[in-house]
Amino acid sequence: MSGKLKHQDIPAEDLSDLGSPAPRGSGLSGLLATTPAPAPDQPLSEARVADPAEAPRPPVSPRTVRSPRQSSTRSRTRPTTAVYVSQGVKQRFEDYRHKAKKTNLQVVLEAITAKHADLTDIIKRSEVSTAPVGGSLFPADPSAVRYLGGGSVQIGFSPTPEQENVLDSLGRELGFTTRSTWIAPILNAFLPGKKDT
Repeated sequence: MSGKLKHQDIPAEDLSDLGSPAPRGSGLSGLLATTPAPAPDQPLSEARVADPAEAPRPPVSPRTVRSPRQSSTRSRTRPTTAVYVSQGVKQRFEDYRHKAKKTNLQVVLEAITAKHADLTDIIKRSEVSTAPVGGSLFPADPSAVRYLGGGSVQIGFSPTPEQENVLDSLGRELGFTTRSTWIAPILNAFLPGKKDT
């Protein structure tokens, strides 16, 4: 057979539509009927997700990013309060805390609990007036009174709101508005080792 087409080889059907093919994908319209079309204001790239691994991820805000230090330690949800003590009380506090394997809060609460019955006596015995007053005719200046165990070295701890309420209630009973003023002498009386005198 020669390479020329004969008239009888031409089909009888109308094949004129082969010259201009149908739009791309029109033969797949039945397959795509189950996938909803994206909303007019939604970009196509966000509407179609074939693989969950390819799903767009929400942007990470700076507040949700944690530093390695934050993730390895307990996150602080409570504010930290501080007691100002002498260097000697601080050293005794640290020694006791490490040996007992307790937190700062646990040691502070343990000291107050252990000395609860004697709080008033401890405070009275710890009071030292630093103002020179000749004789007992004039009372001491309250701003010049300090308490044994108190100082300028900070011990921080984080009580719960309920624990704060108890601490403040005990402080009011003792006549104090500042926790540090009365907790420092209690720590001085409670902690083992040489007491401040």
